[in-house]
Amino acid sequence: MKMTKILVFLFFLISTIVTAQTDAERKKIADSYDQNGIAVLKAKLHQKNLEKEARIANYFKGKTLKRKDKKNGKSYYIDDIVDGKPIYISTDNAECAQATKADKLHTGGILGLNLDGENMIVGVWDAESALASHVEFADDQIIPQSRVTFADLSGTIIDDHATIVAGVIIAKGIDPDAKGMAPKAKVNSYDWDSAELEMTAAAANGLILSNHSYTVAIFNNSGTQVQSADRIGAYPSRSREWDQITFNAPYFLPITSAGNEGVYTYTGGIAFGYDKLTDLSVVKNNLVVASANVFFNGSGGVQFFARSSFSSQGPTDDFRIKPDIAGYGENIYSPTDTGNTDYTNENLTWGTSFSAPNVTGSLILLQEYYNRLNSTYMKSATLRGLACHTALDDNSKIGPDPFLGWGLLDAEAGANVITDNSNSLAVITELTLSDGASYTYNFSANAGPISATICWTDPAGTASNSPNNVLSPRLVNDLDLRIEDPGAIVHLPWKLDKTDVTAAAIKGDNDVDNIENIDITSGTAGNYTLTVTHKGSLTNGSQDFSLILTGTNLTLNTVAKDAIANVLVWPNPVKNVLNIDLSKLVGDSNINILDMNGRKVYQEHNIKNSKLQIKTNFLNSGFYILSVKNEGQNFYKKIIIK
Repeated sequence: MKMTKILVFLFFLISTIVTAQTDAERKKIADSYDQNGIAVLKAKLHQKNLEKEARIANYFKGKTLKRKDKKNGKSYYIDDIVDGKPIYISTDNAECAQATKADKLHTGGILGLNLDGENMIVGVWDAESALASHVEFADDQIIPQSRVTFADLSGTIIDDHATIVAGVIIAKGIDPDAKGMAPKAKVNSYDWDSAELEMTAAAANGLILSNHSYTVAIFNNSGTQVQSADRIGAYPSRSREWDQITFNAPYFLPITSAGNEGVYTYTGGIAFGYDKLTDLSVVKNNLVVASANVFFNGSGGVQFFARSSFSSQGPTDDFRIKPDIAGYGENIYSPTDTGNTDYTNENLTWGTSFSAPNVTGSLILLQEYYNRLNSTYMKSATLRGLACHTALDDNSKIGPDPFLGWGLLDAEAGANVITDNSNSLAVITELTLSDGASYTYNFSANAGPISATICWTDPAGTASNSPNNVLSPRLVNDLDLRIEDPGAIVHLPWKLDKTDVTAAAIKGDNDVDNIENIDITSGTAGNYTLTVTHKGSLTNGSQDFSLILTGTNLTLNTVAKDAIANVLVWPNPVKNVLNIDLSKLVGDSNINILDMNGRKVYQEHNIKNSKLQIKTNFLNSGFYILSVKNEGQNFYKKIIIK
């Protein structure tokens, strides 16, 4: 049964305005980068690539081995030699691939946004090249030209997997059942040789999205385990390289498949049925996509969904929430490479290789829509945060989990937040937190749900294996999100339970993820204060971050009153006595000191405008939040007790 009998679960708003990513817009993005820093990174990656090729050549001496092989439709490739053993990367289709239709999104769709991804460019790195001459990739000129180009001079070897992936993203719909998510977008098709070096160059020239439907395999094409347990779930050098690339190009978001080793078992993981992510799936700054098996109701809406059995499970060994999100990866129909009018057998095709481009093609449309309303594109942290903020939870375990991450991509909800932001009904904003500073945002809401997310592109961590699954947090700049409600209750973000990987997520101080979300399911009506602080010192002296805030009938404030901003606090760090100057405030003030779990460890109320001294010898060394409330406004300051 073709997908015509299933209404696609990724819903969008649609309008009649035609937009496109122009060369000038790509240049604007490129000009915002530190190109000297990117050049240094490219030189390092080039040297590392030469060293890797030398290791591989030395390993092959005297051996009759294939560097590339294919078995049961899955490509395997020896990408490096580590500790004398080959490292395989493999495509993430169990047999073939997928196509999805976003009929509510495209021109003529019932929601009216007319988002087709026209002239938007997606980089696709894969085993080989897509079949550019397939009819589904032709543009609309009188003499049609292909929308697939070979940016790395590949194209001599055509591959079914790469063709299917490209089709999921951009197939134009000659066969309506094979229509891609962004049917007027373009694909720059690369093979995966020297991928990191090519990604760096493409990002430096303004590329904002790429798809990578492959990862480092735990098992080779003979079913033999080729990855040691202390490398699975760790943070190896390739993961660090990807975080370096994205940190240097903050508009660039690589999207990666989680892997198809969900039914395999090995000895030495965190727990049975968990901890099956490797290299590309443990990167901090990318978006890792699981596959969901989705069931639809009679009207085409999502009835329920669950992890596809083949989809590889997290978390990382430092208990980050990976995969990040889920897409649709089962029973798909897409162009293939056997002929210019040939398509896959949908009954035999599934894999995270295809849930990933399902997400990639959808997110390029959110970028198109955001640019239409704001004349700029979202940074990768904003797009990643928005996708996770609006994901549909599977509700088997409330909150994020190491199977489906934050849930199933809900692009309609993402588009709605973009619309609400333009109408001052929600917040999507990009900010910078300076070292030692805090960010405060006051808003009011009616009774109902409230959700806030911060997301940031973190500096690369230190590469490391994780013997016995012990891995200290790879997070470099640890930002902290809190919301105080009208009843003075401080709400904390989601995090995985480090004491029990099988348990549902809990709420507390998250010290591992570079995305934090607070969900208040039944907020009371009144005034709220959102704060962002940080632990320790910020590498590079500051950290850019993105904030997404949604809720029930929000009244948004953009600037705090001048008086509350004039509270003075010193010294910081403090050894014995903390000084607080409230002399410029009018009326009574309430002071609280909170630990990083939101617990009050000190309070003093109804203080007149004066200078105050607090002895701190009763507090343990560490980080705390000072809260000053005055005339309906809040002041927050991170303090360090020696």
